[in-house]
Amino acid sequence: MEADKQTELLILDAAEKVFFRKGKDGSSMQDIADEAKITRTSLNYYYRSKDKLFEAVFKSAMGKFIPKLSMLLNSEASITEQLPRIVEMIIDSMIEHPQIPVFVLQELSSNPERISLVYSELGIDPEVIFRHFMSDELLMKQGVDPRQLIMNVISMCIFPFAAKPLVLTLMYDGDEQAYIEAMKQRKVMIPTLLDKMLKTNMK
Repeated sequence: MEADKQTELLILDAAEKVFFRKGKDGSSMQDIADEAKITRTSLNYYYRSKDKLFEAVFKSAMGKFIPKLSMLLNSEASITEQLPRIVEMIIDSMIEHPQIPVFVLQELSSNPERISLVYSELGIDPEVIFRHFMSDELLMKQGVDPRQLIMNVISMCIFPFAAKPLVLTLMYDGDEQAYIEAMKQRKVMIPTLLDKMLKTNMK
């Protein structure tokens, strides 16, 4: 029913905020009920456990990001040609949904197998994407290990968001706007750095 659907969406929104603010382990079902302004009994009607609720929130968060990335990675263009668009999409997604890297890190530490299940449910095959990287002709010609490139892209794009409290405090004196502007600048800076790395490897 429509009322049930609206209540479930309200719960997921409240849970996302609480999990992002306190972390999965530091959150309680009562915290989430309070955030959603419903009773604990009502919350239990929809979700029996914090783990099940986090799973639903995690899937929702990943559903906002993974399909977009998969579409880029599965295109006919080479990975090296797609790098600027991949970086831009990742950073834009992180700015819009800063909870994603936090949730992923929490899952990797507590339920790493859930990542694979989410990929599968979203119709994503990481093996196909990885093979796309491994078969990139330019990377093979330059002798670049695609695994190193993947790790560079992920770490350069994701780390400033996963470590936002540290980056925001130490590097931008708590200025949220300055932090966001710096993240936007990385959409140009990261592809430039990666391009220089690839060209250097050709020498």
